[in-house]
Amino acid sequence: MSAKETNYIEYIKGKYPQLQMSDIKYNLTDGEHSDIVVINNRYVFKFAKYDWSVGFLDNEAYIIGLAKKHLFMPLPRVEILEKGISKCNYIQGGPLFRNTLLLMDYKVQDTIAEQIGTFLKQLHSISLKDEGDGKISECPAFLSGEDWLSRYEEIQKKVFPYCDSYTKEYINQIFRPLHDDEDFLQYQPVLIHGDLMPYHFLFSNELKRINGIIDFGLSGSGDPAYDVGILIDNFGESFVKRISRYYKEIDSFIERARFYAYVSNVCWAKTVVDMLATRDFSNFRIYAKERDLMPIGSIW
Repeated sequence: MSAKETNYIEYIKGKYPQLQMSDIKYNLTDGEHSDIVVINNRYVFKFAKYDWSVGFLDNEAYIIGLAKKHLFMPLPRVEILEKGISKCNYIQGGPLFRNTLLLMDYKVQDTIAEQIGTFLKQLHSISLKDEGDGKISECPAFLSGEDWLSRYEEIQKKVFPYCDSYTKEYINQIFRPLHDDEDFLQYQPVLIHGDLMPYHFLFSNELKRINGIIDFGLSGSGDPAYDVGILIDNFGESFVKRISRYYKEIDSFIERARFYAYVSNVCWAKTVVDMLATRDFSNFRIYAKERDLMPIGSIW
């Protein structure tokens, strides 16, 4: 047991002396902002890794408390124990792998599509003004149109030297809509999850349905297309089209969602180049990536 693991367990024992710990699991690598300790498959303790990530735990507790009043989808009950430490109940389930999803029969796939579509529709419908009391900040993962154009200039400067002519033109085509239409990324802000990766859907192989959705630390106001873009990037456009049966508003912003899906790999490339420049690979990760994505401008 590492010193960090020992410290975490000692803290939990001190806070809950009557808690019998028959099963302890640590996850100190997957969380970008927090270390995780799971006790008896009943309780999840999060410890902020950095001073600047403390706010993500506070934000998660606030957003989930707000969202639980509006969503059918089960969410964890989150309690802030002290600065940088939270506790929530454990929800059974594992990541929703695309390969697993697409191997299921049509009825099961449709059930999952309905769950996700209903979740997004309800989440994006929460009033930022009436329900948020001004406490909902902008999603930190989200960028404005001007921000994306600045990021494009950085990519040209830092990434293009490592690209062949085909890849350069491929990237140029992704950003072309922003140059052709200055209103391309205009949107009405809604409450978004901001990090709808497959491992944040807790899927039950036994029940063949999603048991819950977790990790709302990056949630805030933003473009609803951003959440959908993450889904396209990981589950494919074909499955997201099925989700749109239950969240018809996707039709109105599918172009922006495609942009967010396409640009994710390019941003990852920029992150790698920045690591090369600084020689700091402490946060380097290689991610699994599925692709089923039509060009921007295609018929939906």
